[in-house]
Amino acid sequence: MTKRLSLIAALAVFVSAAFLFSCDPSQREESAAIKGFVQTRGSRFVVDGKPFRFVGANVAIMHRDEDRQRMPETLRQAAQAGMRVVRVWAFGEGGPGDVGPLADFADWPRTHPFRFRPGEWNEEAFVHLDNVIVEAQRNNIRVQLCLTNWWRDTGGVAQYLRWAGINDADDDRLPFGINPERAMLFYTNETTRRLYREHLEKVATRRNTVTGVFYRDDPTIFGWELMNEAQAMTGRWGERRAWIAEMSAYLKALDPKHIIAPGTWGYRTAAERREWLADHRLPNVDYCDVHNYPRPDEDSFVDSPAAMRQFIDNRAAAAFSINKPLVFGEFGMGQEGYKGFTQVEWFRAFLEGNLRAGAGGAMFWILTPDPNRGYGVVYTTPRDQAVIAEVSRAARAFESLKSADLPERLTDPGRHLVPRQFVWARAVGDPATVPLMIVKEDKSVLYRFKPNMTVSARFEKLGGGPGYLWGGGAGFFEYLVPAREDWRRVSEIVVKAHLQPVLPTDAKPKDIKTSVTLFVNGSECGARLIPVRQSSTPLIQEWRVEGFLARLHAMRGLPIRIRFAVTPDTDWIYGINISNWPEGYESNDAKPVEVELRH
Repeated sequence: MTKRLSLIAALAVFVSAAFLFSCDPSQREESAAIKGFVQTRGSRFVVDGKPFRFVGANVAIMHRDEDRQRMPETLRQAAQAGMRVVRVWAFGEGGPGDVGPLADFADWPRTHPFRFRPGEWNEEAFVHLDNVIVEAQRNNIRVQLCLTNWWRDTGGVAQYLRWAGINDADDDRLPFGINPERAMLFYTNETTRRLYREHLEKVATRRNTVTGVFYRDDPTIFGWELMNEAQAMTGRWGERRAWIAEMSAYLKALDPKHIIAPGTWGYRTAAERREWLADHRLPNVDYCDVHNYPRPDEDSFVDSPAAMRQFIDNRAAAAFSINKPLVFGEFGMGQEGYKGFTQVEWFRAFLEGNLRAGAGGAMFWILTPDPNRGYGVVYTTPRDQAVIAEVSRAARAFESLKSADLPERLTDPGRHLVPRQFVWARAVGDPATVPLMIVKEDKSVLYRFKPNMTVSARFEKLGGGPGYLWGGGAGFFEYLVPAREDWRRVSEIVVKAHLQPVLPTDAKPKDIKTSVTLFVNGSECGARLIPVRQSSTPLIQEWRVEGFLARLHAMRGLPIRIRFAVTPDTDWIYGINISNWPEGYESNDAKPVEVELRH
């Protein structure tokens, strides 16, 4: 009887608590606040607790006069093709006399910026955006709003910097018309940060002139993207990350209901992957974003549909490793195709790759009425009907598989630490791998290798020439000390090598080191943190190996594998350059890699 009374009392407390919770206005308001909004649940998007996955497009509706006039038609065509999210640029800085485009002059002089100058906003542009959101809602489409641009075709960071008195971030002589070192000041300059925060506040707190709904309260808005393709120079990622942390926190304070992505474009290397993950781990960053254009972005090595699928898998695994959704925000391919594959085959690989990898969304560049627009997918002529059919087919598949589990192959982050590596190997005994052998008077044996005497190599990039060999990013070079017929005493194995980092093209030598680990027959023998050599004096690394098993192997005359590796889990993933020692160092026949079996 006592047990039954206790059970009844416990149930009464539970029911009372549930009743009080349901009647608490703050709880009801919190629940209602996110109703209808896209939210994240682990590596998935959800709406009202139900899975949400989508195919979408960047849309040409914001700046050119004809595009603006045909905006309702463009959004209607997107909806008819099954798209559920469109990416829209809610920015544009400066007027006709300010920072202009480098190549695309179709929208120049600029006529529809959101901001002419620091204190002068363009209400006409905002009203157009109001109507875009209304039209999107009418077509059951959500709108991802991007809030500024690294590139200068819309003004972007270069225009912000001009407003702050820094006039050399845009430079026609440099690739893409941007001086990256000067443009980096955008992230740290007090004036540019204040001006950008003003734009965040202006957009997030705007009341739509058509519906009367504040943007921050409108579930038609999918989420915010802080910048289009925010770049950072190698070794200076911390400056961008501090900016992302500041602006995502500020925007979340203005609007706690919508999700946020930093818009950092993506990564090509294991080192960049580490920084991309750190950016997306920030507490006010809700989802991850990646872009890819196979043709101009040859450093991503996406040269076939199969490589595209590998590229997608790697980025999806990275996002899943931090338990956040992934959106492919841009993918472009011209009607001429690439590398012997048609445009349709490329689109199929992009869309199916994202579907099978478990991406939350896949958007292409760009749905447009203009058949002359670069990478345009055109709905006004029959030209791109096959591409649009692929988009529609993928949209149906995303809808049918929106609650699918994440692929098991992508849930082990250790398998995806390096985006892509190149490999070569030579057969054991190949004369090209055999070192010079010298027996010293004290019965020690010295082996000297030239740089290219490797038996195997694996790096993110590989190259070399007379007297040098280099591998970029994570990977290894391996040399083979050949077998001997004799037995001899070995007190220690001494390995010397003339090593340097592989300096990225956008980095300063002072910002770069590389962490090289020596492995002898697979056993780790210590790491060295190696800076860029600042003078003509060679920087020789030396390891002394005294382990019994390694020495026993050497005493018995068995082959010894010497591996110099940059592991993907190290903090400094900047490759290995092995080059000949300068003439005059020790002796003219000294080689860049030496292995000595000391008696």
